[in-house]
Amino acid sequence: MDKKEQKMSQLQEEFARLQNESKEIEVGKYLAKREDLPDLGTIQIYDYDKDIDETSEQSIEILESLVDLYLGDNPSIRKHPYVINKLKEDANIYAEALFLQRMARRNFLTQLKQVDNGDNSARMHEVINQSISQIRENTKFSQSQRTELEKFYKDMRKDFGLNEISTQDDVISGGDESTGSTTGLMDNRSLNDMIDKYLKNKE
Repeated sequence: MDKKEQKMSQLQEEFARLQNESKEIEVGKYLAKREDLPDLGTIQIYDYDKDIDETSEQSIEILESLVDLYLGDNPSIRKHPYVINKLKEDANIYAEALFLQRMARRNFLTQLKQVDNGDNSARMHEVINQSISQIRENTKFSQSQRTELEKFYKDMRKDFGLNEISTQDDVISGGDESTGSTTGLMDNRSLNDMIDKYLKNKE
């Protein structure tokens, strides 16, 4: 028998010996009992996709109501492709701010639960204070972002002269410079030119 086979035989004999010696060992007495374990609570898998969908729907609802407030009395502007695309873009950005708010709040609640379960270290309280500051910053950012959006659409209404419109059926007029008449309807090309001019002035 060569050395390799001899070594294999020794390992097999050792394994058989250990198995024979462990037959009478009661493994159960070395395991923790359920009543001795701390209450770890139920394990839940958080549905992040649900939060993303909800914040997206919420932001779209907010932005649509905002655009309707400032441009709703003029369908030609409200339904213009630029306004529609701008609304979607603003809604996506605002949805991210709302999602971050939810995640910061969820993280903060998890940290508070850790303290309730006995983690009262100085480091944990430092983390909690940092989370509070982050939540404040997120709230402040969300409020300032909404204010900027309100200002944008309010300025758009003002620049297009919508404050002068007297009825909901009126459309931005391309008046006759010689007579001052404002009875002509503005076509899409003229509307695009006005929006381009508006954006250049904003820059």
